[in-house]
Amino acid sequence: MQMFESQELRDIIISVIVVTLIFAYPEFNLLPFYLLAVILAFLFHELAHRFVARKFGCVAFYKMWLTGLLISLVLVIASGGYIKFIVPGAVMIYPFRFGRWKFRVSRLTINEIGIISVAGILVNLFFAIIFKPLSGALIISADSKVVDVFASLSYVNAFLAFFNLLPIKPLDGSKVFLWKPWFWFFLIVIAGVLLFLF
Repeated sequence: MQMFESQELRDIIISVIVVTLIFAYPEFNLLPFYLLAVILAFLFHELAHRFVARKFGCVAFYKMWLTGLLISLVLVIASGGYIKFIVPGAVMIYPFRFGRWKFRVSRLTINEIGIISVAGILVNLFFAIIFKPLSGALIISADSKVVDVFASLSYVNAFLAFFNLLPIKPLDGSKVFLWKPWFWFFLIVIAGVLLFLF
């Protein structure tokens, strides 16, 4: 069984490109650095959901949301780069299992939903925390702009973690909040502090 179907791979590539453009706008000379950040932050976030869902026996694959991509692009352009509204798509999860007498049961427990939802956020927080102390260690100039590579990696991950923790459906935060409110609060405080440091 191949790792990605062609349609899923296409959706991932388009989403990575659009999210990179959103973060880089309007300073496209920084595109290569934001591409690296988006691959580590966005792609690993989605793959974490996919991996954990499959561990629970679900069918899981990434699907882009074309309307969300277009809304994201329009908002970032209309705001001059200030509004970074990131809704490119999501991992679609179909919890197929075999229950008693071989009937298919399609439901996940609250714990399983919470664990699947928090997986991507934990990946982002992990990268944000490990890259933050390295800020200033790798500075690169690009067209008279100075780029702190590790600070950028930390920022993008912290931003995506905080955004996804918002307790609004269908964001991950709404599911984590229902699963363990205290854990949701702990995570959003960490993501908020990391963002505040920027």
